[in-house]
Amino acid sequence: MVKTVNSSSGDKDEQIRQTADVVAASRLQESTKKEPLVFDPFARLFVSSRGEEMLAIALKRWPFFSEYLMARAKFFDDHLKSFCERDHIEQVVALGVGNDMRALRLPFLKNRKVYEIDLPAQLENKTKILKKEGALPENVVYIGADIKQVNLADILAKNGFIPEEKSAFILEGLIYYLSPEAVDHLFLQITEILSAGSIILVDQISTDMIQKSSGSQKSPYPENPETYLTSRGFSIIESAFLGDLTKRYTGRTSKERWWAIACEK
Repeated sequence: MVKTVNSSSGDKDEQIRQTADVVAASRLQESTKKEPLVFDPFARLFVSSRGEEMLAIALKRWPFFSEYLMARAKFFDDHLKSFCERDHIEQVVALGVGNDMRALRLPFLKNRKVYEIDLPAQLENKTKILKKEGALPENVVYIGADIKQVNLADILAKNGFIPEEKSAFILEGLIYYLSPEAVDHLFLQITEILSAGSIILVDQISTDMIQKSSGSQKSPYPENPETYLTSRGFSIIESAFLGDLTKRYTGRTSKERWWAIACEK
């Protein structure tokens, strides 16, 4: 059952929901490969004709797009696994989680508490599908909320999150959909919630990526995520461009600046 908190809707929210469909379609394609970077047996549950059509359009514009999505997921998976097993982390928070299925597809998370926070309609649909499939995980707390409108500390505490314990926060495909004010507010809240030794996994696109994707001249915020994170007291564990990660994982690369970052408080 999704626990719902005050929410709002709009064109940006619909764009985020469409992105969740595209990512599911990409994970399904990857999972059919002989040696996938990311194997997601649940992606098939969330693939829509809309997601497949949008993925096809994206791939015509950027042939590397799916590889970037999978390289990002692989980077996050590896750092999350290392962090959880090394430091015995028992609580993970995924913000704007969409149709991501880490809680089920990664074995090391099955006995850990996972908090998934996203718009109520997104999580209602997700949990309905998982329940019908008989795959609704008992270790996941689903919190339907607009992160721009709620106090994260309050809603997490009400659902059993222990701020004194180390945790991992995942912000995958999220911050470039937020306004500068919303990004600052989000990181202020996260900084207050996290205990020392906790980590954040986050990605960010560059100005050239925004211009290619939408033709907009608007710059993403923050323009330099590494400087932004260190200025807020985080230490960078690893920062890499997704083009370099695809070269690491597949031998192929592209030049667009799209960061994947693991950092520690």
